[in-house]
Amino acid sequence: MDILNRMIKNGVQIGRDIVRPNYRVVVLGSASVGKSSIISKFMHDRFLESHKETIEELHRHVMWFDNVSVEIDILDTSGSYQFPAMRKLAIATGDAFILVYSVDNTSSFETVKILRDEIREQKTKGKYSIVVVANKLDLETFKDTSCAVTESIVCMDWEEKFVLTSAKTGENVHEVFQALEKKIRERIKLEEKRMNFIRRISMPVMRMAKSEKSTVGLIKTKSRTHSMDS
Repeated sequence: MDILNRMIKNGVQIGRDIVRPNYRVVVLGSASVGKSSIISKFMHDRFLESHKETIEELHRHVMWFDNVSVEIDILDTSGSYQFPAMRKLAIATGDAFILVYSVDNTSSFETVKILRDEIREQKTKGKYSIVVVANKLDLETFKDTSCAVTESIVCMDWEEKFVLTSAKTGENVHEVFQALEKKIRERIKLEEKRMNFIRRISMPVMRMAKSEKSTVGLIKTKSRTHSMDS
């Protein structure tokens, strides 16, 4: 029963309804590249006109996959390097990472390189996914050719997913999160296997507990009957 109690405490319920553990997506990148705007556009279809420095904000979103609901925690992080401990913790708790840079700021892609290296250094087991996002394609100065080199690096050298977006117009914003769909589906299948295992080991324990309860009740009944006869 201890195993069941631990699973329930961790957010898994045995029965008709299964509450699955949250899947955490961490959004990282330099300041002013549009991290918060991408999240706002995805969740509320609203573009943030004014920029406000983010320290750390957690958003909750529910996504559906094959009639199964999965709670997605989206962690919006600071673009400042003044909070290395917070960034390290964010990476440690992340299941997936969206690395954002701005097409009009080449140094912001250098930051993406550094962040990817940090993730790879921390998440040595490799159980995570990365999507690199080139934001602000709505800028008049933007040209498709300007992202050709970075896209080649991301897709060919890093073997990661690359999405070109505009948080302002909403173009390709949903594709960013859809790019994580495969990993989320894998997590669902893994959780289903774990739940099946829990059910298999829990049934004998539950039957044993029920049997012990019945035996105790029978002993008490016999005890009371003997007392009356005397």
